[in-house]
Amino acid sequence: MNAKHTFVNLFLKRSSKQECHIVLSRWNTYYEALSEKHKKSFVVRTLLFLNTTDFDSKEGFELTLEMKLVISSAFVQITFGLKQDVLLIFNTIFVTPTSYKYASRDVFFNGDVNTVTKRVNLSWPAVEKGFIITNDGLNIAIHEFAHCLIIENTKRSRLSKNINQNDLNQWKDIATKKLPLIREGKYKIFRDYGGTNLMELFATTLETFFEQPHEFYSYAPTFYRTTAKVLKQDPRNGKNPK
Repeated sequence: MNAKHTFVNLFLKRSSKQECHIVLSRWNTYYEALSEKHKKSFVVRTLLFLNTTDFDSKEGFELTLEMKLVISSAFVQITFGLKQDVLLIFNTIFVTPTSYKYASRDVFFNGDVNTVTKRVNLSWPAVEKGFIITNDGLNIAIHEFAHCLIIENTKRSRLSKNINQNDLNQWKDIATKKLPLIREGKYKIFRDYGGTNLMELFATTLETFFEQPHEFYSYAPTFYRTTAKVLKQDPRNGKNPK
């Protein structure tokens, strides 16, 4: 743990850390594969995210601590190699019991990042499915937090960015060439939705990166290594990804 997390750890109850460990061991295969040292850091970061985020839900729907920890772990997972461990803009997460839609649109969502309300919306059944089925390249929590990561990084000053701009530019260069291939159905490692635009491709890439790292690397080693460079980690190395 770095100095910040060591300091935070001093204020966390042992019972809270133990409960977090039990939940993550049950739900998050990325966490379960980590070394003991990294698990301790992951637990601290998960509780830090939990305690700095406002969770809310639809009236009548019970949002449990376990659900909150599972959702929090998705953000910690994608940022485990980075310095960013909390959300500053999108630090309100609204969880729904089913898919939902906006009054102005006749489309149902399982998740979205609302730049107007500064809120992350997630359907719990979709979140749950993403953690139960761990190898299909689909995880709505990772997907939406990937959007948050990019948007918040864009709004930071040059000196405070959490993603190295050169690494991100290299990723964009490769991704831009992949977009037409995905749209034409010629790049099968990602689902079709990844061909929507660069933002959606980044989120889809992270889902595949964490759920199908070995397949991703075999299919597109350069793109995989570039993604690993952006996130400062390689989930193929389960115990020590960073």
